[in-house]
Amino acid sequence: MKPTRGLAQTPLFTQRFENLSIAERTLLSYHRARAIGKAYALTAEDVLFLSPKFWDMHTDPISSIDGASGSLLALQYNLCAGTLATYIHEQPSLGPLVQHVLDFDVSGQFCLTELGHGLDILHMETTATLLSNGSFDLHTPSEGAAKYMPPTSPVSPGFACIAVVFARTVVQGEDHGIKPFVVQIHDGQTTTPGVTIKVLPPRGGSRPLNHSLTYFSHVRLPSTALLGSIEKPRDPRTSFFKKIYRVAVGTISLSALGVPSLQVASYIAARYSLRRHVFDGSGVAKPIISFQTQKQPILTAIAQSFVLDAMLKHAIAWFVDPALDPRVRHAVATIVKVAMIQTAQAANFTLGDRCGAQGLFEVNQLPAMHSDMRGIAIAEGDMLGISIRLASELLLGRYALEPPRYPDSLLAQHERGLFSELRGTLAAAVSHRSTTYERDVLPRSLLLVQAIGHRIAYDAARAEQVDGPLLDLFEAASVLQDEAWYVECLGMTRRGLRDREARALEAVFPHMEEYLARMDVNPYITAPIVSDEKWDQFLGTLQTFGEDSNESARGDESVASLQGGGVSATHALLLKPNRIMKSML
Repeated sequence: MKPTRGLAQTPLFTQRFENLSIAERTLLSYHRARAIGKAYALTAEDVLFLSPKFWDMHTDPISSIDGASGSLLALQYNLCAGTLATYIHEQPSLGPLVQHVLDFDVSGQFCLTELGHGLDILHMETTATLLSNGSFDLHTPSEGAAKYMPPTSPVSPGFACIAVVFARTVVQGEDHGIKPFVVQIHDGQTTTPGVTIKVLPPRGGSRPLNHSLTYFSHVRLPSTALLGSIEKPRDPRTSFFKKIYRVAVGTISLSALGVPSLQVASYIAARYSLRRHVFDGSGVAKPIISFQTQKQPILTAIAQSFVLDAMLKHAIAWFVDPALDPRVRHAVATIVKVAMIQTAQAANFTLGDRCGAQGLFEVNQLPAMHSDMRGIAIAEGDMLGISIRLASELLLGRYALEPPRYPDSLLAQHERGLFSELRGTLAAAVSHRSTTYERDVLPRSLLLVQAIGHRIAYDAARAEQVDGPLLDLFEAASVLQDEAWYVECLGMTRRGLRDREARALEAVFPHMEEYLARMDVNPYITAPIVSDEKWDQFLGTLQTFGEDSNESARGDESVASLQGGGVSATHALLLKPNRIMKSML
């Protein structure tokens, strides 16, 4: 049972904030993140060794209520606390600061990416120059070197901000590589001298957060601000990627939110579709869940949530294996991200549409979750960029992944077929840097990684004995994402593929209530469209203009008198809201 079940029902999480200002909403997200952090009470060992409790926090459905709080938690515990905890044994003085971050007494941030460089972080410009007295001069030399995105601006006196800032370390004019430094950004109100913060406008559609551009103008840092050694590394590239190991953790931990996103979205759409009725040709009201157009996306998302949950458990065990090749660890994170986020994004988009106009409104959770997933798709490396890197490394044979557990499955055959095609293309190209490779392989990299993810998810769920109908539906839905390949290469027919999906849907549908209950996300549902009770409560919170209940009653009497005077009922109802026309009549 999640430690946030009770927390999700408190006013901190149930209060409506759609009509609050951006600043008020942002501050509310900080308080929510702090409350979630305290509910989990992670220790330095939890974040350093990636305990089950660490992963549980990152898959908690409470983040579906407020995606901004989920972003803050990832920054706080994985990137900031996780990086600091890495150095705590060689720098024991960090102990109290780590505990402050774990207790959420301060806001912990992670300043890596620069505005002008994006994923090309090896060419960052921010410098930390060692001075003769042992201190450092932290400096942003150009506009393009501004640290981009981390929410570093003051939001409240109760949230001072410290950040792990990466900078190119200069010692006596020589580049000693990119290293992390601890920097106090502000005390909750006033920025540290030399620090300038420009608050970015809100991201479109997602829960607002104080994303910022952060600049340093010759900020003086004590010698203790440096995390790790001042020595120049023998291999600067390898040394740097070891220092940003928590980014790989973030790739998988942020992507893990795809599971609760699927659970919450499918639950909302299912409850709405059970509640919403239409009349059939004989005048009988029937719930819209009875139509295949509603069943298909809802039941598919349910199946995907169970299968991807199994995949996540398998991937985490694989990822934390200390004997694992670091390159494979990054590959696992990339595969999880592509499988999770593509699936959750598609489901949120489709399920929002299947809720009609209701699905457009933030209050019903679906559009905000879709926008939050867009942010995760780009955070820690956008999906296409990291897929290109992974696909190229696999095609070039630099390392290999675990072989399929069930090599004869449809998804394993698909993965194998795509590898064969792309390796053939690579063999015919001059090199992996040729225009042929760029034209014919790079655009298909995401599809290849997606295929690998589908196969790994299927293998994990089958090994974990996920219910057969759910597994069959996941397989059918995955096949239909590249149905042309199965028709062309396996001799299947489009009709046959659709029939497979239809049979899987019919097998899952009788058990829908059971699966909704097993997901156990009801305490985290704030969308009013899921029940009449929630809808009535929501109506009571809306700003209202016009007649109150007493005036409405008098209006009903006026309608009756109008009908008695020979005015049709329809005409009378049209006149009812208009007092001027009433007086004229």
